[in-house]
Amino acid sequence: MDLDQVFTFVPLADKDYNGIYNKKIQQLLIKWGIKDNISIQNFAFNESFHSYHKYQLAEAFFKDETVAKALKLKNGNNWITEGTVASSVEVKQLQCSVLNMSFFDKLKNSDNNIVYNSGAIHKRYDEEIDEFLVSDNLRAMLLNEECDEYDLYTKHEREEFIFVIFQMLVLGGILCQYEDNIQCYLDATKTIYKDLISVENQEESNKLYITTMVLKVDVKNSQGESYFPKNPSHKQNLGFLLIEPSSRQITTVLHQFN
Repeated sequence: MDLDQVFTFVPLADKDYNGIYNKKIQQLLIKWGIKDNISIQNFAFNESFHSYHKYQLAEAFFKDETVAKALKLKNGNNWITEGTVASSVEVKQLQCSVLNMSFFDKLKNSDNNIVYNSGAIHKRYDEEIDEFLVSDNLRAMLLNEECDEYDLYTKHEREEFIFVIFQMLVLGGILCQYEDNIQCYLDATKTIYKDLISVENQEESNKLYITTMVLKVDVKNSQGESYFPKNPSHKQNLGFLLIEPSSRQITTVLHQFN
């Protein structure tokens, strides 16, 4: 790919995600107060892609006028297109390597003080951390760096895309009805993760691997204000580009807490 290559981006019709739009998952997202906070859109691009082009592609994407006219942003309770063209794009690549839910076995092990053998989540005295009410050990594991449970997952593991999805679901929205049992969070995480990533079989080794590249982004307008997502310092304001090199498609995922 030429460094000066001009990309062309084409908005695609909304995908019918069988898992995400499943009635049960939608009901859980409503219960957790985040259903109306999430926008997922799909685009195609015109050039072959290699991992070292990620910064170029992300910047070209958000500076493209066709993308700007199609990209939905949260305004109050509504999702609208504002036509904002980016002035700058900050990119951080997340890990995306988890192939099964054994990644969360540490949470399900009752010895680790997150859940009982039944899967019921350990309660604790209420405290407020980063504007979130923490009244159980699961949320403490996510937010309280001083608690013993926080060290169950390393910094590297916390940057896995599946962990980021899990945390987004557990922390929820403003009007969140928290779960007493961990299984609903795990089931919803698995469903959403499977819908958003692509997996292929490597012929030589006959092993599965994930082809999706996940970029966490902070996109600013000409006034230097973040808009994808807005207020990115808040843990629940999250913007992602999911790049599929083989099909030359981009999925945008925006979670806007308000």
